[in-house]
Amino acid sequence: MYEKSARIYDLLYVGSGIKDYPAEAEELHRIIHDQCPTAHNLLDVACGTGARLVELKRWYSVEGVDVSRDMLAVAQSRLPGVPLQLADMRTLDLGKTFDAVTCLFSSIGYITEPAEIRSTITRLAEHVAPGGVLILDGWVRPDRWRDHYRPEPEVVTGGDVSVVRLSSNRPEGRITELDMHHLVQTDDYVSAVSDAGLNARVIPDYMPNRDRIVGTRPR
Repeated sequence: MYEKSARIYDLLYVGSGIKDYPAEAEELHRIIHDQCPTAHNLLDVACGTGARLVELKRWYSVEGVDVSRDMLAVAQSRLPGVPLQLADMRTLDLGKTFDAVTCLFSSIGYITEPAEIRSTITRLAEHVAPGGVLILDGWVRPDRWRDHYRPEPEVVTGGDVSVVRLSSNRPEGRITELDMHHLVQTDDYVSAVSDAGLNARVIPDYMPNRDRIVGTRPR
């Protein structure tokens, strides 16, 4: 779904001020260090364009996976030598574990079925080493969702590229439809992390109206 937008993705989110990758990386490092001070390697699931991994390389040996070839192509151009793989989080099986596994910016929202959310989070948790940590960003909380919301157009410019984005949403039962579908149920994420064998806690409002779930695997 990112065939046409991968090359402008960072311009749109960084240029509009939605994303601040250096600051985000500092916060992630703080969370990881608090939970696993000896962490030295990290897997970013749904790594996108790799901008976050560029920053996280300051502290960790990093790897990334994404389901989009186009996003990975952008990531590979800025992360030479970093292992990046085409993979679906629903069936992820790299055959190894990491001190930290991240799935951020509500990427889990692409999974729409409750049962599949749970099985996907189990797949992520299987890649967390003993004493390691999983950081998962949920979708917009149900109590903060605005049906049929039409935000102001977003306009960003970088170099010789300008981007205007228009968006809207509509509800389909418990699923929200944008250009994609998301399940709007944060509690499902928390219980799925716990059921996958990790100790879960919630950091509310890591972004407005969204929760970050931190799961730690006991040693």
